[in-house]
Amino acid sequence: MLAAYGVRSVILEKNAAPLDIPRAIVLDDEGLRTLQVFGADKAYLGLTVEGDGAQYIDDNGDVFGKVGAGPENFGFPKRNFINQPEFEKTLRDFVDASALCTLNYNSNVTDIQQSNDTVTVQVQDSAEVVHAVTANFVIAADGGRSPIREAANIAMLGSTYEQNWIVVDTLNDPDQVRYSRFFCSNQRPHVSIPAPNGGRRYEFMLLPGETGNQALADGYVENLLKPYRDIDQKDIVRKTLYTFHARIAETWRVDRVFLAGDAAHLTPPFAGQGMNAGLRDAANISWKIATVLLGGASDAILNSYQAERYDPAWSMILLAVAMGDVVMPIKPEQVAFREQLVKSMQPFPAVKDYLLKMKFKPKPRYDRGMFMGLDEPKYEASLVGEMIPQPEIELGGRSGLLDEFLGSGFALIAQDQSGIEAMNRLPMSDYLGLPLAKLALPYKSGAGARSNSPWAKPLRTHRDEILLIRPDRYCAAAFEPADLMDGLLSYEALFSKPE
Repeated sequence: MLAAYGVRSVILEKNAAPLDIPRAIVLDDEGLRTLQVFGADKAYLGLTVEGDGAQYIDDNGDVFGKVGAGPENFGFPKRNFINQPEFEKTLRDFVDASALCTLNYNSNVTDIQQSNDTVTVQVQDSAEVVHAVTANFVIAADGGRSPIREAANIAMLGSTYEQNWIVVDTLNDPDQVRYSRFFCSNQRPHVSIPAPNGGRRYEFMLLPGETGNQALADGYVENLLKPYRDIDQKDIVRKTLYTFHARIAETWRVDRVFLAGDAAHLTPPFAGQGMNAGLRDAANISWKIATVLLGGASDAILNSYQAERYDPAWSMILLAVAMGDVVMPIKPEQVAFREQLVKSMQPFPAVKDYLLKMKFKPKPRYDRGMFMGLDEPKYEASLVGEMIPQPEIELGGRSGLLDEFLGSGFALIAQDQSGIEAMNRLPMSDYLGLPLAKLALPYKSGAGARSNSPWAKPLRTHRDEILLIRPDRYCAAAFEPADLMDGLLSYEALFSKPE
């Protein structure tokens, strides 16, 4: 993403080579939209398995809850099951093709020293030779046990689950349905998840008294899988123990060093949001760094990274915890509560639908940060602060998803004639150091793009205004046509004011 914005970066990877094991298994629609910034969506989407939703199953084998595939309002399927080594290879291909990004393996970061303007990283290579790398900023995406976070004495808030789970990745699985099965058992909660290449992932909770050594011993996993399949050793890709965490770093920034991904937040896997939360971090901070390095913005605006991402990340963690409460209870009183809750909801299908389909999942929306008009929206359904939908559009004889016409930087979208005329009179072609695209998407007949997609309709809320879209596809502001230039100057001024 940094390369797409014109920023040079170096990746320091401690391992000698990519890990050839599946870890993350879900790439969501927002994650694919992030990849779209530099074209990796087209390169990778064909290697995924599109998810059809989920089923919640009790000990009698009855399905007491279903979740469908969901709408593709952001341009992609809601859930796409992945093989992480294949996914990482796609990303490495883009890194290798870029003159602005370098990936170094066998690079163990041993120390970080900061000055007013730069940060210097001491890196030890495979020959134990130490090199110094000096940069403007460091993003510490060094995992849940982040040495950089620990060295900075940043506390992790939240809790760790007491239960351990064993996770088993398989090949040649007879179950080829494209939805997840949550076995909400009072004997042993477990989950079955689709995987690419004819595989499937199984996750089983260890019961009190069971140890990790027992779970990893020969025959244990085979016995757990007996109800679903007979398995040969050659079809077991990986088996590993997981302890689930619901934790978040107290602060995500120490001067010129930022935490991202698991270094900043750890979530139970039930909502499939671990890696996707990290992708949202990358989408948020990358373009902001570009405005600082290329557009002259104050680095104080980088405080908005945590200001915007902290609450949504924690909300997603709580969502995963809530899903775990449905899947994991084995104490009799917990199981009884869940069963009574489901029974009580039967006369109220809308309530049951809201809970079991997890419709309380937070929308991609920020309640603070680099926006204008969040506190006093002109319309009740204002998109300011939200990720905008991504309809299919047609323009100039070409059809594609909206972002393909918006480019990698900022964008303006106008929908009525006065807005289109004001936008077209604007002399600017770049903004805050990044390209500024201009798209006419008239809601009535006229020159510009066309869309019959239902996902164009939310944009119509602002049809008399011009929308300013951030590079991460969140709506930054909405301007009256007559106020366009003043509005752009006012928003730009946010990037020069210390917070």
